[in-house]
This record gives sequence, structure tokens and C-alpha cells, in this order.
Amino acid sequence: MGLIDLNGAPLKAPSKKELTEETGGPTMGGVRQIQSGHPADGLTPYRLGALLREAETGDATAYLELAEQMEEKDLHYQAVLGVRKRAIRRLKIVVEAGAQDDTAEAAAELVREAMGSSAIMDDMIDMLDALGKGYSATEIIWNVSASPWKISRLEHRDPRWFRFDDTDGRTPLLRGDEGDQPLPLFRYVFHCARLKSGLPIRSGLARLVAWAYVFKNYTLKDWAVFMEAYGHPLRIGKHGNTATVEEKATLLRAVRRLGVDMAAIMPKSMEVEIVNGAVTGADKMFEFSARYWDEQISKAVLGQVSTTDAISGGHAVGKVHNLVREDIRDADAGQLASTLERDIALPMTVLNFGNHVRPPRIRFEAEEERDPRLTLLAIKTFGPMGLKISERQVRETYGLREPEDGETLLSFPASPDPRQPEVPDAVPLLAAGTVIAAQDALTRAAAGLVADGQAQSEMDILLGDLLEAIGQASSLEDIRDILASAADEAPDDSLREMVSRLMFSARLAGETGADIS
Repeated sequence: MGLIDLNGAPLKAPSKKELTEETGGPTMGGVRQIQSGHPADGLTPYRLGALLREAETGDATAYLELAEQMEEKDLHYQAVLGVRKRAIRRLKIVVEAGAQDDTAEAAAELVREAMGSSAIMDDMIDMLDALGKGYSATEIIWNVSASPWKISRLEHRDPRWFRFDDTDGRTPLLRGDEGDQPLPLFRYVFHCARLKSGLPIRSGLARLVAWAYVFKNYTLKDWAVFMEAYGHPLRIGKHGNTATVEEKATLLRAVRRLGVDMAAIMPKSMEVEIVNGAVTGADKMFEFSARYWDEQISKAVLGQVSTTDAISGGHAVGKVHNLVREDIRDADAGQLASTLERDIALPMTVLNFGNHVRPPRIRFEAEEERDPRLTLLAIKTFGPMGLKISERQVRETYGLREPEDGETLLSFPASPDPRQPEVPDAVPLLAAGTVIAAQDALTRAAAGLVADGQAQSEMDILLGDLLEAIGQASSLEDIRDILASAADEAPDDSLREMVSRLMFSARLAGETGADIS
């Protein structure tokens, strides 16, 4: 059974003429004009509420113009919205065949080529304009001069030139001078950002941010008035009681110029007093309010604030919140992939292979980020154990290119064979068998120093008197005095020699691993 449309009828491919004629371009004097209004100028909460209601009832022109102005006038909103739009470009586009047959694989290869073309990659940001406004429309310009038919380019169309059906509020219509018409088949990539349940026109981020935008602008206006009033010191001019009207006017011009040009002239008999205004931290109130609304905008667009605003918690909190932003990015990517399957993969499959072939599936995939330090550790650990490691993968991980002919190459000393015992530095020229024999001899010598009991006998002779005196002591004070007296006496030469032999024996045992207990 072939593919069917939303009404259950078989999909019928449009003709070449229908595919090559542009349908949604601008018109002179018609309903699709490029001139735009500016509803953000002097916007009040009352006017904002009115234009949002107009958008719900079918006329979203003012709302869409406001959404465009907000991106132009609010630096913070433009920045965070741009971050969310561009985040998807870091993902890899994967196209998989819709079925396990040669025709489906050929269709997937054709779509794969199209998805990697500049025509689609450059327009990806325009498709994601739906994040702010709720939807976006991009017209497909086909190249049908040769087989297979391919996409020549994509043209982003002004969202004001489209509206939704009054009955269901979901079916997109193209506005025209002769009435609004359904979008022609296989001609548009119409993407809706489903950020919340409900009508598409109410799901854009601009609808959420609009209220914060209005209140923030009130704050900025009040802040500007405050700085104008208290940002300059108060200038008070003083004149005598006999000053004429002309002299008073001269003094007034002088104090006014002091606030602008920082220079003025006046009669010597007049006086100017500079009074600094004491705001006592009131200016921070405006900064706090503006920062608060910026944080609310960040929450609405990115789901958090730590990756855009400086907050307590530092780097660790930022990493956790960045994962939240990745979840939002993946959700946006999943919705866009569904739109591309419907409006790109399906048309290319039907137009070139017929409606009996299942169209390819499209998804976005995040490339796994690997820590180069862990990669290096794995190479050093598993390489000597026999694991086969690709030189190409190592070069890609560390950004090392293949050396060209004639280049000077770095040289490194050969690494020892991990399967052979390490040769001590003291005998670098001995064969491995000789080294092992020497180690056995050292082990026997170290063990013999203690096993014959010689050291224990000499210890008993040298320390016998001291041990006997300690044994006869009646208190800890007596033992302390005995040890202090013994410490004042010079050690016997034989004791030094014996201690040296015991220390050498212990070191020898540690080097050879011998058990001399």
C-alpha cells in the first residue's frame, strides 16, 4: 500500500511546473509586504495583552512584529535565543533507510546528500525561528532539470504571510490577495515548536518573554531618568540682590553649561555652588530589577541561568545546568527531525521513487566527547597488553595530522618490553640470565646475615648491661635517667658496624624481595 495524506487519499506528486513556481514570495501592494510595524515602541501592558488576544483569534501580525522587535532591541533575549538556535548545529545529522531494500537505501542516500548540502544546513537557523514565534515557514525551490529531482535552495518566508485555520487553529494557510489557501504539497518546510501543549501560535518563547520584556523596559526607562537626575551634581548659582535680568540669565546659562560642557563664564560678583547628590544605593534597585528580568528570560529560553549569568555555585553548578540545556537542545532536535522527515525526506522519496517506498528516517545525534587524558591512559594501559589501537583514531583524538614527506620527525627512545623483567641501572650490560642469577645471590646473602644468629649475639653483648640496668629500674624516671646516661656515651665501633650491616641487609631484602625474617 502506498503513502497517503492526512485525509486518507493517496499522495499525488505535483507536476514539474507546480514545483518550479514560487508561491510564497512578497508582493507589492498585497497582503505579503516586507514593510513591518513596530508595536514594541511605547508598548504598555494593556496593549501587550490586546495584541496577544488578537493572535489567538487569528490575526497574529502585531504579535509576530513584536517578537521580531524583541530580538532586535533586547540584547539578552537575542543572545540566549541565539544560543538555543545554534546549539543544534553541534549535532550530527543521521539519515537511515526506511526499509531493508535497495530502493529504500537509494532514497536514504539521496536524502543524506541533501541534508549535508549548504541549501539545508544554512537554513537550519531559519527553521528554528519557530522557537521564538511558534512556527516558521521555508519554501522549497526544486531543481527538476535532471533526474533525480533535488532541492535547489530554500527560501525563508515571513511568518506574517501565514496564518492558521480558524476552525482547528493548527492547519497552516498561505495568505494571498485572493484569499488564504492551504500550503501546496511538497513545497514548504513548515516547522512548529511544540514548547507547550496547545495552539501553535501560543507556544512560542516570545509569548513568555513579552511580559518580562515590558517590565524590564519600564525599569530601564526609570533607570535612565534616575541617572539623568542624580548622575550629575546639583549646580546652584548665587547672585546679588541688585542683579539685573540679563545677569540672572547669564548665571543660569553658566550653571547649565557646567553640566554639559564642564566650562562656563560669569561675572566675578556671582557664585556657583556644586552639591553632590546622595543616592544611598538607590541606583542598585534598578540594576537588581533589570538583572532579575534577564534571569527570568534565561529560564524561559534555556531552562536555567548559571551558563549565562554569574551566580553562586561556580563551575560545578554550571556543568549541571548545562546538562539541562542539552536536554532542551535534544528535544528541539527531535521535533525538527520529525519536520524534516515529513517535509524533506518524504517529498524527495515520493518525487523520485514513488509513494510505495518508505521514506528515510532522520535524527540528530550528539557526538560523544572523550577526555584525551583518559584516552592516553587507556593506550598506555591496554596497548602493552596486546589491544590493537588505530593510529588514525589517536591522531583524530589529539588533532595530529599525518606527517608529509620530507618533514623532520620526532624520535623517542624505544619502550622496554613489558614481558621482560626490568634490568637494574647498575648492570645495564648483563644478559637477562646473569641479572637473575645475581638477584638470587643477593637474596641468599641478605638472608644469611640474619639467619646465622651473628647479629643477635653481638647485640646481646653490646647492649646487655643497658638492658640489665633497665630491668632493675623501679620507675619510669629511673629508666629515663638510664637512657639519658647511655646516650651521652659514644657508641662502640662494633655497634656501628653491626647496625650498618643490619641496615644493608634490610635494604638488600627490599630490593630483591627476599624474606629474611
